[in-house]
Amino acid sequence: MTEQVRSLTKEVRVLATLARTDGLTGLPNRRAWDEQLARELARAKRREAPLSVAMLDLDRFKAFNDAHGHQVGDLLLVETAAAWRAELRETDILCRWGGDEFAALFPDCPEHEAEQVIARLVAATPRHQSCVSGVACWNGGETADELLARSDTALYESKRKGLESRQGLARARRRRVRTPRRLEHVPGA
Repeated sequence: MTEQVRSLTKEVRVLATLARTDGLTGLPNRRAWDEQLARELARAKRREAPLSVAMLDLDRFKAFNDAHGHQVGDLLLVETAAAWRAELRETDILCRWGGDEFAALFPDCPEHEAEQVIARLVAATPRHQSCVSGVACWNGGETADELLARSDTALYESKRKGLESRQGLARARRRRVRTPRRLEHVPGA
């Protein structure tokens, strides 16, 4: 009986990991992202600390797939995940959002510092590919969905403006809400 319990416990752990991991890149998936974002928002609120979120999208990924094949496209996603993960702090979280989109969470990181990290990610994008991104810093009162929506809006603003090739970054417009005291540098506020 004890051996069965151990075996089942191990299987449950494996399934829990699989349920929160993108099968292709090995990055956390959106389920894991939602859990981690909720934890980090609660921590940022308790500590009155900055928290930045970025959405990143590989440029012309469909064209890359069409030109090189889906297996090479998958390899580009795997290489991108590895290259970007190598540029992040241990506390930062990179997830595969879906398709060719990724999301990054930067705890204790004001927007201007997140922009510097994103510049490194853009520069590290493999196979001479480029990406666009949008960043938002938590304003101290918005929900996770509102923060993500601002970051996503900034991403689409980058796309709309055609900001590509290693410089594609747009800041989210800031919604005024009570700002924690420790958020000393808040661009656009």
